[in-house]
Amino acid sequence: MKKYLRMAGWLLAAPLALASPGKLVILLDDSTEMPLASLQGATLLAGIHLDLGQALASELGKQASFRVLPRKRISSSLQNGDADLVCLYLPEWLPGPFRWSRPFLPNADLLVTRRDQPRPGSIAALAGQSIGTIHGFRYPELEARLGSNLVRDDAPNASSNLKKLEAGRTHHAAVNQLYLRYQQKLGQLPVALHPPLVLNSYRAGCALSRHSRISLPQLNRAIARLLHDNTVPRILAKYR
Repeated sequence: MKKYLRMAGWLLAAPLALASPGKLVILLDDSTEMPLASLQGATLLAGIHLDLGQALASELGKQASFRVLPRKRISSSLQNGDADLVCLYLPEWLPGPFRWSRPFLPNADLLVTRRDQPRPGSIAALAGQSIGTIHGFRYPELEARLGSNLVRDDAPNASSNLKKLEAGRTHHAAVNQLYLRYQQKLGQLPVALHPPLVLNSYRAGCALSRHSRISLPQLNRAIARLLHDNTVPRILAKYR
C-alpha cells in the first residue's frame, strides 16, 4: 500500500519533476496578437510576451520556454504545474489558486465604435447592443454593468472583431489599448472609429503556479529590477 501511495504521488508530481529546472516555462493563449505576440502555429516569434518572458527568465537565471494554449486551458495547465507562470493577466480574468505578482504592465480595456454610428456615452448605453468580443475572454466591467443585457458576438481574436466592424456586422467591439495603438501605429485599422470608451485602466501582472520552483518574492524582485532599469518601458516603447 505504501509503495502504491509513493507511486501515485510521483505520478501526480510528474509534470513538475520532468520539467527542466533551468527553464522558466511561460504560457500564453493562442488568440494573442501583436504587439503582445506574433505566433506561427504554436511558436512564439516576436512581441511583448517574448521580450518580457526572456527578460524575466534572464533575471531569474533561467531560459525562457513558451507554451501556446487555448485560453480556456491556461488555468488548468497552470494549476497542474505544467508551466511556471502566465503574464499580462488580472486575477479576475483567471480564477484559480495562483500566486499573483505585483501589477506592473499598464494597459486598458476599450470599447470602440464605428464612426458612422452614435458613440455610446457610457457602458449602460450598450445594453442590448451586439458587442464584438473574443471567445474565452472575460469582460468584468461589461458583465457587471450590463448583466443579462450584455450581448456578446464572439470571434477568435481582435482582428476578427475589427473585420466584423468593417463589414457592419457589429457596431462596437472590445479591444485592449496596446493592440489598438499598435494597429493605429501601423495604419491598419480597417474602419474609421470614434475615440474609444475606456472600460477599465489597469496594470497587469503574472499568475505564478503553486508548483513552480520560483517563489513569489523571487518573481517580484525580478519584476522590480526590470522596472528599475527601465527594461519594461523599453519593451513597450518598441511597439508604440
